[in-house]
Amino acid sequence: MEVMFLDTPYKKEFKLNKKTLDYLKKYKKVGVYSSVQFISKLNNVLKQLKENKVEYCTSKPKRANKEFQILGCDVFHGSLNLKKDVDCFLYIGDGEFHPLALVLLQKDSKKFKEVLTYNPIGNKFEVLTQKNVIRILKKYKGSLLKFLNSNNIGVLVTVKPGQQQFKQSLKLEKMYDKKFYYFVDNDMNFNNLENFNFIDCWVNTTCPRIGFDDAVNFRSMVNLNDALNAKEILSKESILNKK
Repeated sequence: MEVMFLDTPYKKEFKLNKKTLDYLKKYKKVGVYSSVQFISKLNNVLKQLKENKVEYCTSKPKRANKEFQILGCDVFHGSLNLKKDVDCFLYIGDGEFHPLALVLLQKDSKKFKEVLTYNPIGNKFEVLTQKNVIRILKKYKGSLLKFLNSNNIGVLVTVKPGQQQFKQSLKLEKMYDKKFYYFVDNDMNFNNLENFNFIDCWVNTTCPRIGFDDAVNFRSMVNLNDALNAKEILSKESILNKK
């Protein structure tokens, strides 16, 4: 079956409200990102930042098609391809799924940078911090420890384009003295995982947000990228390892 994906741009013009601009003035340099729907209308926002002497920069993340675009799955260090250091992030768009990616990608960082969000539809400003994902991070750290100390590992593999990481997952067998069982499907029904009670911990090779957002509903689940670097992640000083 042929599939066509089309952008659906937001048509109305918008600017940052006063509350957002006042809060931004405490920072010198901000990293600006948005969902694809709002990118074409960012000119007024960028002009406001210049007028208020707030330096901004952006990038084209690894999985994105355009500059300024952030995807909810960009949750790993370096996935932004951001070359400059920033004091905070500013996300333009609605909902929390995309800006929470900017929170989660900092889990391996020593110092957290606030994620400011402005919703053009509701004219609403919010600040996201690590407190927004503290429950997820605590659970995730426990899952990483469980992975290292488990023998029977279930590896979730999808056949969906863009999420196929089966070959990458085979590296686990070379790194760890464990038994790996591979579960391949197009649409994962996570309720069925409980049927395999011999699995001590799951490794997710599909959308990495499943490993974070949905993992709180499972005994133990980690993302492939982190499973490949579990010892390093748990040994370094980072937000994830703060008590």
